[in-house]
Amino acid sequence: MPTLVGHRGAPTRRLENTVVSLLLARDQGAEAVEFDVRATRDGHPVLLHDRTLERFWGRPELVGELTLAELRELRAAEEPEARLPTLGEVADAVDLRLVVDGKDPDLVPTIVEVLRRHDALSRSCFIGEPGVLGEVRRVLPDAEIILSWAGERPPPLELLDTIRPAALNLRWAGLSDETYRAVRELGHQIWTYCVDDAEQARRALRLGIDAVITNDLPAVAPVLAGVAEVGR
Repeated sequence: MPTLVGHRGAPTRRLENTVVSLLLARDQGAEAVEFDVRATRDGHPVLLHDRTLERFWGRPELVGELTLAELRELRAAEEPEARLPTLGEVADAVDLRLVVDGKDPDLVPTIVEVLRRHDALSRSCFIGEPGVLGEVRRVLPDAEIILSWAGERPPPLELLDTIRPAALNLRWAGLSDETYRAVRELGHQIWTYCVDDAEQARRALRLGIDAVITNDLPAVAPVLAGVAEVGR
């Protein structure tokens, strides 16, 4: 059975990249949660995918233009009680495997230090783009790294030798059997993002995907657990 990863928590039910969303993902069957990390103006790592605060928080600024204290005052229009959390708060509150997508290579040392200080480094892995993951490998030589890759062909061997990923995270949309086989031949585990309905989940099972990242845990979890296979 593939590892089930909640993409930014449970974003179809609660505001993405918030503690309540990450905890709901756990309740919906996720074994791990993936989330994005950026830095405030005063250097605190917080959870946010977008470069700006516009989409959910109604502010046009970059997250790096506001201090943590200023971010504490923000309220999301669709979920006013939710707030933008720090990485330390998430490490303390969410007792799952943490799949950390840092958006800035300069922030990597701080991310590692916060996870270590909150006793969460041993249950964390790092996912994302080569530029950031190269810094992860430099700062944390033994890190578990999941390299996201959208190309139809596998990454260059030089890049794989530098990053040394445990797995490749392949974009589900357009993932061909040929690409899947080519990556398997390199000897890596395969993750995929995002698998969001039962039919996609059944194909992921047939392929033998090692970890599935999803926005819709209730649709996917029963299939991966075998519950939805009865009578198919």
